[in-house]
Amino acid sequence: MRVHDFPGCWDGQNTDSANHRDHMRFADKQTGACPKGFKAIPQLRVTTVYDLPADVQQKGQYQLDAFPEENHNPFSDHHDYANVNSDQTMAQIVKCVNDGRKCS
Repeated sequence: MRVHDFPGCWDGQNTDSANHRDHMRFADKQTGACPKGFKAIPQLRVTTVYDLPADVQQKGQYQLDAFPEENHNPFSDHHDYANVNSDQTMAQIVKCVNDGRKCS
């Protein structure tokens, strides 16, 4: 299983930055507070589960990426998010989140 958490704090202005990271931050692990100058946004979590037989796992007979220079290290894992929702669907999602409900 791989779990990837996206940052939950945004600078409030930019939808991207030169390194694709500076406009976002992670909240403090202890307090949940965003760094100064950043505001909390819904945090996206992507969980991917691979159903591999135990013997295949034990023998290391699987690879989760196609980049040999990464040595199949999970540190190289990453996700990208591209919003493909319609304006109508996004409005429903925003309302659900802003109402404080659990949205699915």
